[in-house]
Amino acid sequence: MERDYYKVLLVSQSGKGKTYSFRNMNPETTGFINTENQPLPFKSKFKYHSRPTTVAAAKEVLKQYAANPEIDCIVLDSLSAYLDLLLGESRSSKRGFDVWNNYNEEVGKLFNFIKSIKKEVFITAHYEWIQDEGGARERRIKTKGKEWEGWIEKEFVIVLYTDKQIDPNTKKTTAWFDLTLDNSSAKCPPDIFGEDAYRIDNDCKLVFDAIQNFVK
Repeated sequence: MERDYYKVLLVSQSGKGKTYSFRNMNPETTGFINTENQPLPFKSKFKYHSRPTTVAAAKEVLKQYAANPEIDCIVLDSLSAYLDLLLGESRSSKRGFDVWNNYNEEVGKLFNFIKSIKKEVFITAHYEWIQDEGGARERRIKTKGKEWEGWIEKEFVIVLYTDKQIDPNTKKTTAWFDLTLDNSSAKCPPDIFGEDAYRIDNDCKLVFDAIQNFVK
């Protein structure tokens, strides 16, 4: 039976350690797609590191990395920047309702392709607070428009929220992933890290290795 491949969503506001969490990933076998087009917050020697500035370029490099046998994990940093590019291009090429029709359709195509990739894929994103029909507020992936609002997380099995704090005495920074978090969309199969785990170190290599052990 063919194994499952997990798609991991890393969520937080800016500056909470999403990109830094990739510092220990294998530089020879990780395909890093930098749609943020910014320097990485660690010394990077990724063999495969691209900085696409258009939606077409981002989709093309995603396809290339998916087909490349040397790559066993793909990073898209970030979904937020990709969606900004997509909306900008939709507004420049479409008019009226066609702007949002194109945007929503292309978001769906992106997730469908990502789910088809037979490799682990890590994606970073920002969140926003939204209100459900009952009036409760919850953190959800920030998107444009209403069609995908509150629904992006359903495309992922693992959604980790990142955060950090500075010890007032030592001035050292501690960063982590929350596997579960009140008023958020955080989720993770309990058998990957254990039923009692609710917080782990901010390290995507740890997450990647745990998935490999889980699918053996």
